[in-house]
Amino acid sequence: MNMQQMIQAMNKVQRQYEKDKKVLDEKSFEYTANGAVKVTLKGDYSMVGIEFSDPEVLKEDAETVSDLIKLAYDGAKALVDKAGEELIEKYQKNAAGGLPF
Repeated sequence: MNMQQMIQAMNKVQRQYEKDKKVLDEKSFEYTANGAVKVTLKGDYSMVGIEFSDPEVLKEDAETVSDLIKLAYDGAKALVDKAGEELIEKYQKNAAGGLPF
């Protein structure tokens, strides 16, 4: 494979990665903390929503509610992080000559 072909192949892989990344950015990830608070994030980390499965949770002290929201957010963020890492690993494995982007 000559240099021109290698550049074309890498550009093709880069374009496909960008398409897959866009799909990931639009995907929703949900995490529920202690069965009480659900946070939904998109793959670009933008928050879609916070839901309380039991309105009684809101009667808890502010610190408890805050901790539940943080826990749910961190769980959803971890799911987004994992999906992003898997996407990168997929392309690193398949990159020409094993070279990462």
